[in-house]
Amino acid sequence: MHDPTVIHTDLELFLVGWYRARLSQRPEPVCRDVEVDTWESWAAGGPYPNRLLLIRDDGGPATSLLTADLTVGLSVLAGSPENPKDAVDLAAIVHALRTEIPSTDPDNPVSAVTGAFGPHSVTETQPRARRYMTFTLSVVGKAL
Repeated sequence: MHDPTVIHTDLELFLVGWYRARLSQRPEPVCRDVEVDTWESWAAGGPYPNRLLLIRDDGGPATSLLTADLTVGLSVLAGSPENPKDAVDLAAIVHALRTEIPSTDPDNPVSAVTGAFGPHSVTETQPRARRYMTFTLSVVGKAL
């Protein structure tokens, strides 16, 4: 008998929905109207959002037949380079919420957060201040 075929949940899609739900439930004003996505829409000519959380799956090694350790990059864009308070505050909340991501819910692929770096300031030329962080997440796949 051979091993089962395993598929992993789209981690970006899961985290976009997860962070949209969690941030919309937060009482802090900086968590209101946060756009959560996987790409910077203004790069294609769209408007600059007031507050944006970008999530990117950077991949990682399989650790067993069912598990993998995946790194995700998260960028918070808010405020302005001259006044980054909204970016700093929102990034701190996004970073803190990482501890709530793992769950035994069968629709949640994340079993643990095994590492986190940041948030760090990113210097660039655009109207919003950026804070960047990474998380390493242990994820569990499902039989196909």
